[in-house]
Amino acid sequence: MPQTSKKIDVVAALRRLPLFTDLSETELGLMAGNARLQSVAANAIIFSEGDECRDLLIVEEGQVRIFKIAGNGRQQLISTERAGSSLAEIAVFDGDTYPATAQALTATSLVAIDATHFREICIQHPQLALKVMKVLAHRLRRMATLVEDLSFVSVRGRLAAHLVRLAESGQRTADGYVFELTENNEELATRLGTVRELVSRNLGRLHNEGLIQICKRTVTVHNLDDLQAEISRSR
Repeated sequence: MPQTSKKIDVVAALRRLPLFTDLSETELGLMAGNARLQSVAANAIIFSEGDECRDLLIVEEGQVRIFKIAGNGRQQLISTERAGSSLAEIAVFDGDTYPATAQALTATSLVAIDATHFREICIQHPQLALKVMKVLAHRLRRMATLVEDLSFVSVRGRLAAHLVRLAESGQRTADGYVFELTENNEELATRLGTVRELVSRNLGRLHNEGLIQICKRTVTVHNLDDLQAEISRSR
């Protein structure tokens, strides 16, 4: 749960957030009048699925993971949110409970705005409501992709797709694309919607087949096209 709020220039904090970049100083002042900053310790649960939603929460600093928990205890990672991202917009607008659980990955600062107050501001300032709708549309597209992957792509294909994304943002060398695999196999399983054993098995197979090279947690992809081809073959 969030710890005690601390003093901050809330208007300055809001101005840095993408959701509020188009607001005037007057509009920022209206929003800030009901906003507060909350500090959350690393690994703390911010809210749980089914909790009543009372605030719009925006990550001012830190990282937050959003995930679902199945009846058997397995977790499915929905997203990882960083500074500037808003949380639980759907629950804010429909007045229902939180649809997933949020956990701080690092020490995190959140801007909390009363949900009722935020809805009133959106009515008064439609441009803000449109920006929130764009955020929701982006999340809906991301969820549609996640559902498609979980439904039609094998664990091997989902793992290959994740490794391709990491490689593309890694370092390009004479040997190929090099990056650090910062997540352990349990965390990868949560991200990919599977179990640790299948992640370990498929990482080993990709390594043995020469599609990737793993040394401790450093991964080298010698031929990115070959790894990308695994995604199509896994559908």
